[in-house]
Amino acid sequence: MTGFDRFVGIPYADKGRDPATGVDCWGLVALVMRELRGIILPSYAEEYVTAADRAAMARLIAGRLDAWSMIVAGQEQPFDGVLMREGRFVRHIGIVTSPGRLLHVSKGMTSRIERYRSGSLANRVVGFYRYGNS
Repeated sequence: MTGFDRFVGIPYADKGRDPATGVDCWGLVALVMRELRGIILPSYAEEYVTAADRAAMARLIAGRLDAWSMIVAGQEQPFDGVLMREGRFVRHIGIVTSPGRLLHVSKGMTSRIERYRSGSLANRVVGFYRYGNS
């Protein structure tokens, strides 16, 4: 599992960037990339008032993927980002841990690894993105 299991159980915290106090979805992706790949991603926490502002989060995600390349579904691999829809907005991100599984966190839950090709996440996946040449 490449060490992803150590990130399971982190509480959700709006704009959170610390595993001890909690993370939001981008904070979790940034934490994993830093701890397991040595890649420092921008925080972006100062760029939105609250993660509950769906429109602001959608704009932020759409405008900040310049260092990420879109990957064809079926070619994703560990550490690829998974963009997901919440309602009508694309405003949630997780990270592939193994084929068909991702690590993510949402309000009201702790971070967890779930299937994204079936179940409740299957219809929410919008695309896969790979950071740089990682």
